[in-house]
Amino acid sequence: MYRREQTGKMMASLRNRLPAPGVYTYRTTGDESLNLIGVSRSFPSSTSMIVADGRCATVSWVPITQHTEATTVCNAPNGALTVPKQVTSVSIAGSTSTSTVDCPASTYLLPSGARPGRRWTSTCTQVSPAEKIDMAGQELGQSTMVVGGRTVSVTHARLTFTYTGASEHGTNPIDYWIVPSSGLIVQERETVGMTQSGVHYTENMQATLTGLSPAR
Repeated sequence: MYRREQTGKMMASLRNRLPAPGVYTYRTTGDESLNLIGVSRSFPSSTSMIVADGRCATVSWVPITQHTEATTVCNAPNGALTVPKQVTSVSIAGSTSTSTVDCPASTYLLPSGARPGRRWTSTCTQVSPAEKIDMAGQELGQSTMVVGGRTVSVTHARLTFTYTGASEHGTNPIDYWIVPSSGLIVQERETVGMTQSGVHYTENMQATLTGLSPAR
């Protein structure tokens, strides 16, 4: 009984370092396009990130029904956060593609402890087509941001995914401003430049949280 009680307390403590489940609202700018005439669209000025509860948190950015990005965020020892999986689905110009990227369990979103300038690397795998993806992480420092009239401390981290496979190549750097104690994403900025079968896809987005509590 004692061991079960202590395990329950430990799991509750770990769970508290992940964002509370719910729907969060973000001010948003950006667009996506193909290098084909007339194939481009802007993201709405207000978008949502949906946090689903579980052993890890699944954070889904849903700007439009034709574009979703789901990131799995897990707790790791000593307050670190990891990103073992990312799934992106995009329907544009009559075609739909889903990219599932699996990373080792030790792939950090934020390593433990604050140390600006720290770097880390990992080798991830795209499921279909099956190709290796290089991931390079960097901690860029701590700062404060005002969210819904409240000041919060955040850590700025950048993850850069580099694709060099036979079917597609390009880069996907993603910047995150995160509350380390809760894993809540206060701001995200993403740039995608990817070429597949001669077609070049670009995406630029920035989303900034409007309130620390979920809208629903």
